[in-house]
Amino acid sequence: MWILLGLLLILSPVLAEEQQFEYLQEFEGLHITGKPFDFDMKTYRLTVTGKVDNPLSLTFDEVKALPSVKKNLTLNCPGFFTDIGTWTGVPVKVLLEKAKIRPDAKIVIFSVPDDSYRTRFPIPEATKEDMLIAYEFNGKQFHRVHGFPLRLVAGGHEGSDWVKWLQKIVVE
Repeated sequence: MWILLGLLLILSPVLAEEQQFEYLQEFEGLHITGKPFDFDMKTYRLTVTGKVDNPLSLTFDEVKALPSVKKNLTLNCPGFFTDIGTWTGVPVKVLLEKAKIRPDAKIVIFSVPDDSYRTRFPIPEATKEDMLIAYEFNGKQFHRVHGFPLRLVAGGHEGSDWVKWLQKIVVE
């Protein structure tokens, strides 16, 4: 047993170095939903539907024209990476106010185009100031692998809640 423990101690720096190399190669551009979505920006729309009195269907440029904020937030994907930087986008609260959510609404669902990946938040959580529909990170537009054109930024939540390739917001 002591021999095995000694061997592990000797090899652990080597294994850690190999693991780090694999991590950089294997998980660069990590995303849960499989392959990134391709959008035709001439037809792309972010929709806000469900328990709203004013359903929205906004182009990328229309989203960017809404009141926006810059927030310094940490994207944490446990076991993979942490990104700290400035996210620019429209507060979820602004979109929900524009859509005029109904009083009986309880939940907001954020989804990719084919609904293969989504996350949900109670309305009080979804309307917190660190919840954004983001289109820039550190002053630059996202690359496709990072969620272009829009992604949910969910400050205070793990990266799995930060939906990339956001196209649908449904209020239930």
